[in-house]
Amino acid sequence: MNMLNSVLISRALPLTLSYLLLVAATFSVDFILHKAGLAWTGRYLGVAGTLLVAFSFGYSARKKKLIEHGPLKHFLRFHCNAGWLGTLLILVHSGIHFNAVLPWMATALMMVVTASGHVGQYLVRRIREEVKRKKQQYGIAADRTDGLEQQQFWDSVTLGAFEKWRFVHMPLVTFLVVLTVLHVGSITMFMNWR
Repeated sequence: MNMLNSVLISRALPLTLSYLLLVAATFSVDFILHKAGLAWTGRYLGVAGTLLVAFSFGYSARKKKLIEHGPLKHFLRFHCNAGWLGTLLILVHSGIHFNAVLPWMATALMMVVTASGHVGQYLVRRIREEVKRKKQQYGIAADRTDGLEQQQFWDSVTLGAFEKWRFVHMPLVTFLVVLTVLHVGSITMFMNWR
C-alpha cells in the first residue's frame, strides 16, 4: 500500500475536483450570459443564490433539533447541494466587477467558507469511517498509534487535519453572514428606486 491508495487521494481528490468544477462552471455560466446579452440577470441570480444558501442552513437547524423530523443525512445532502448551487449563482452574480470592496470581500470569504464546508464536513465523516474500517481490516487496536504502517499514517494525518475544520468553518460562516447582510443593506440603501 502507498499514499496513492490513502483516503487523502480517494476522498479529497474528488472533492477538490468538485470545487474546481464550481469555479469552472462559474466562468462558463458568466461567459454564456455575457455572450447571450443576458449579463443583467446576474443581479437576480445573487438573490436566488442567497436564498438557496439560507435554506441550506436547515441542516444546522436539524442538527440542533430545531427541526425535529427528517433524516439528518437528507438535510446534509441538501445543505451540500444547495450550498454548491447557491455559491455558483452568487459567484455569477458577483461577476468580474472591481467597483466595490464589500462585495469582493464577501465573495472571497464565501469561496473560503465553501471550500471549508464542502471539503471539511464531508471528509471528516468519510475519513473516520475509512480509517476505522482499515484499522479493523489490519487488526489494529483503535487506540494504537505507534508502529502504524505508512498507509495508516497518512490516513491518521488526514483525519487529524480535517477534524479541526469546524473551528475554522463556523466563525467564517458567521463573518460571511455579517458581510452578506452589510452588502444587501448597502444595496438596499443606495439602490436607485425609480
